[in-house]
Amino acid sequence: MSNYYGVNATKALTPTSDNILSGGLIGGKVKTMVDKYEASGLADGSTISIGKALPVGAKVLGVSLSYDALGASATLEVGDAGAAARYLALAAASSAGNRQSIDVDGLGYEITGTSDTQILITLVGGAATGTIAIVVTFTTD
Repeated sequence: MSNYYGVNATKALTPTSDNILSGGLIGGKVKTMVDKYEASGLADGSTISIGKALPVGAKVLGVSLSYDALGASATLEVGDAGAAARYLALAAASSAGNRQSIDVDGLGYEITGTSDTQILITLVGGAATGTIAIVVTFTTD
């Protein structure tokens, strides 16, 4: 049986000036942002800005999205202005539920400060009425 190491584990085991870990990847300060929105006839394509803008250099660790039964064809995405589904793609919200996951490309995504600082929930597929709640965890150095 062989042993394998993740990208950051390899960097930590063999530190050089070329492979220094950026802040927050090991031993970072974990922070949480919580927000809630009460939708009332929210139109398809609408976006909800949640919390405050994330600081440049923050790395997103997780997204927990909870929602009421919002409408027959209501679907939610979590991302930012640069990629609407960067963190969570198409959570069907016709029935009450929650998604406690993050898309693999969004896990550890580092905020650059271009179009990615504000987390957005986007409604796709139809109007929505009900409560939408979200928790975003991220790390800084």
